[in-house]
Amino acid sequence: MTELTRTRQDDFASAARRRISQMTLSLSPGEIKRIRQAALACLAFDVVGDADGFVAEAQRHISVLPDDLVDCLRAFRRHGSATGGLLIRGLPTFEVPRTPDDPHLAIGTRMTAAGLLGIISAVVGDQYGFRPELNGRIIQDIIPVSGFEETQQSISSTTELYTHVELAFTDDRADHLALFCLRADHDRVAGTTLSPIEAMLPLLSETAIGVLGQARYKTTVDSSFLRGIGRKDPIYAQPIRVFAGHPDRPRIRADFAETTGTDGEAQAALDELRRAASRVAIMILLEPGDLLLIDNHHAFHGRTPFRARWDGKDRWLLRTSLTRDLSRSAARRPGDGRVIDIDFSAAESARGKGEVQIMNSITSPTVEP
Repeated sequence: MTELTRTRQDDFASAARRRISQMTLSLSPGEIKRIRQAALACLAFDVVGDADGFVAEAQRHISVLPDDLVDCLRAFRRHGSATGGLLIRGLPTFEVPRTPDDPHLAIGTRMTAAGLLGIISAVVGDQYGFRPELNGRIIQDIIPVSGFEETQQSISSTTELYTHVELAFTDDRADHLALFCLRADHDRVAGTTLSPIEAMLPLLSETAIGVLGQARYKTTVDSSFLRGIGRKDPIYAQPIRVFAGHPDRPRIRADFAETTGTDGEAQAALDELRRAASRVAIMILLEPGDLLLIDNHHAFHGRTPFRARWDGKDRWLLRTSLTRDLSRSAARRPGDGRVIDIDFSAAESARGKGEVQIMNSITSPTVEP
């Protein structure tokens, strides 16, 4: 069924010990047919209008996936990997139309591939979204958009997307991020980069490690969120720590486009971390049928530049955010839905008045899962 030939009894234990970073599937026509049927069953529930129904149906269909794939997904969720990611190759993308020009059209949410992404995601965690970004859709089209080529947003193209953890400004950020490639860029040069903490840590001085663990940093709310709430000026989340948790494998929180130190020593430590991230980065050229899962607490990711042509054949990924525990954000999800709805402007206003308690999603310490 796949290139991994371990026995079923040893699959999970072996994957956990090896902390597998990649597997390649070789699916039979019958397996692809069953996966298609399961994916279409998920799409009977509108991803946008009935996200809970979509996720519940995806959870029901986990059994359609190959056993060794499920074992690897569970092992990655539990133990991570040496690269900070898990790359799955050989997935069917089914029918892929022209690459859209506007992510607000939500074309990807209606595709068979979205159903498959939902089923795979269900093994790892709960899908969820944020209201200010694309109205909280739990599956998003990551495509180049004209006019945003040089921005530090996922819809950019001709500029490098700086190394970051997804949504560094909030404690509600994803535990894992999934990127499903439907179409590569024309020139096959757009690389997704990964920089795992275990590779960066030995390159850092003890002084830098200590400073990065102190609340001496601030980071801005992502520009895509600001656009969603009609803001142009920055909103800061502060103070934050870049390192937290166990010193041998700390959880990381920074976006090198938006995070800065609040003093010279703090900035010097952050610069040291950025150099380490650049030095250890590995690059993955995603091809159609590749799905990359990223450990958003233990690896930075980024993207190298590429040239978009807006001819219907540009690079196209589906993205979803996954949490281990949806209940952590219950107070910020109206109606116990799957969309976090935060007024970051109100949080900033509260901070300006000197109030101690600001939005938990901005200031509260991260709870270890």
